[in-house]
Amino acid sequence: MDQSATVLDIEFGMSQLSGNKTLLLTLLNKFSDEYRGLDDDLQSFMKTSEFDKAYSLVHTLKGVTGNLGLFALHNASKAVESSVRNEKTLPSGYPEFIALLNETLAAIAALSSDAVKEEKPAVDSAVASQAKAQLIAALRASEFISQSKLDEWLDALALPADTRQAVEDAVDELDYEEAIEHLEK
Repeated sequence: MDQSATVLDIEFGMSQLSGNKTLLLTLLNKFSDEYRGLDDDLQSFMKTSEFDKAYSLVHTLKGVTGNLGLFALHNASKAVESSVRNEKTLPSGYPEFIALLNETLAAIAALSSDAVKEEKPAVDSAVASQAKAQLIAALRASEFISQSKLDEWLDALALPADTRQAVEDAVDELDYEEAIEHLEK
């Protein structure tokens, strides 16, 4: 497969980040935020003859896209970078470059949307039951619960964010009965 035409190579991007998909999504969303206005910025720099800024913008884009696995945009940015640096103009293929930028941003948005929709991993009910029993037993015995142990138990339970926060707040305030009530709902 010709990697140079790939809009978004998730496997490559994850390989750059030791397989951390969450970090990749974070970086891709940051990329989108940072480069969404690239066309306006680049056009402005060219109109005001700020060629060094225009070159720097495209050069940085080229590097970032190569590292994140956005290969089609990475390769397309080479012609824009060369034209800005050598001719101090945008190349004739600039509209296609911007169309590819928009396609890349749309692919990132779709990937991010899919990631949000992904189901949470199924909670191991035996592990969750054991964690709940251990946490309630510790609360009933008024034991000191370290933050790391509390996090371990709450992670195993996979509670909704508001319930988890309510349990954490009750434990912080040493109101163990309230924490137990939230756990038993």
